[in-house]
Amino acid sequence: MTEKLPGRPRDPGIDDAALAAARELLAEVGWEQTTMVAIAERAGVGKPALYRRWPSKTQLIFEAVFNWMTEPVAVADAPDSTEWIQRSFAYTLDLFARPEVQAALPGLLAALHDNPDLQSSLWREFGAPGIDMLGETLQGEGAGSEAALDAQATMVLIIGSSMIVRLLLSGENAAAVAARLPRIVNPL
Repeated sequence: MTEKLPGRPRDPGIDDAALAAARELLAEVGWEQTTMVAIAERAGVGKPALYRRWPSKTQLIFEAVFNWMTEPVAVADAPDSTEWIQRSFAYTLDLFARPEVQAALPGLLAALHDNPDLQSSLWREFGAPGIDMLGETLQGEGAGSEAALDAQATMVLIIGSSMIVRLLLSGENAAAVAARLPRIVNPL
């Protein structure tokens, strides 16, 4: 039986409003000007309500840009590792192209240096599910004892190269490089 906590239950509407406000502000004014005060004002909530849910701006923004997807990622039903890699690149390239993600990345990357909890959370939330899925796919294809390590290395390549393409390249060059990445990572 779940123990009932004292006080009022938390309003999920506050969470939704704060996360949406953070995404909007990031896209409009960038990392520096997206403050807890600005998020609270945009969301129409008090600053204490934000701090009860997120201990810092970094954690709120991390959740806003990486945990808001309501639709399942279309890689889980990939029939093989080649298709899985192609779909994973498409998803990750799309994610890193979003204006709020691009605005958040420099601040989040800087915060990773000083926050080991955020490092493990980022990998657990964003990398580990994909690693597990790809590892199982590789095992099913007879990859052997190194399937989990191959899956982890592949996920690092997908996430890292997708981020660099979206942050540093533009136009036709970005599209051409992005189109080649799945084949280079999985040349079979």
